[in-house]
Amino acid sequence: MYNKLMIAIFGAPGAGKTVQGQLLANKYGWEWISSRDLLLSLNDKDVTMALNHGMPIDNEKSVQVFETEMKKLERYELWDRAVLDGFPMNVSQIYYMAESDLLKHLKGAIVLRVPRGELWKRLVERKRVDDTRVAVERRQDLYERAITGMLHVLKENGIKIAEVNGQNSPEDVLERVEEKLGEWGIVEKKRYEKIEE
Repeated sequence: MYNKLMIAIFGAPGAGKTVQGQLLANKYGWEWISSRDLLLSLNDKDVTMALNHGMPIDNEKSVQVFETEMKKLERYELWDRAVLDGFPMNVSQIYYMAESDLLKHLKGAIVLRVPRGELWKRLVERKRVDDTRVAVERRQDLYERAITGMLHVLKENGIKIAEVNGQNSPEDVLERVEEKLGEWGIVEKKRYEKIEE
C-alpha cells in the first residue's frame, strides 16, 4: 500500500462516532469502515448477542473481519483514505495494526468527548436494540477501561491525537473535527467561526 491515510474516531456509546465518520466519508469520498457493521455481517449469533448486550467482543473475530475488509478494499483498489469507526477497540488491536503494517497509515485519532448525561439522552432518542441501560453501561465501562491505554500506545507510536467537544449539532462537531484535520494537513485548512465549547 502506498500513500494511504486513515484516521480513527473514538468515543463512548452515543458520542457520535458513526455520525462523524459517515459525514467525513460522504464529504471527502473516504471509505467508512465500521467495526460494528462488519461484525454484524458475520451473522454470528454469539457476536450479535455480545453486541446487543454490551459484552466484550471476541478479539480474534474483530481483527479477522477488519483484516478481511482491508484486504478486500486493497485488492480492488477501493481506498486511499479511510475513517475507522470502532477499530481499534483495545491495545492488542493497535499492536495488530503495527504488525500488519497498517499503523503507518493511521495519521490521527479524534476522541469525541460528551458528558454522560448527554450520552444517555442521545441513546434513548436513537432507540437502537442494543441501547438498553445495562448494555450501555457495560459498553461505557469497556470503553473507559480501554481508551487510556490505547491513547498511550498511539502516542508512543507517533499518532496525532485530538480531543473534540462532541456536543451541539453534528455539523458543529464536524467543523471542530475538520479544524483538527486541517491542522494535521489531512484536509484543507479553513477558517471556521469559533464554535462555543
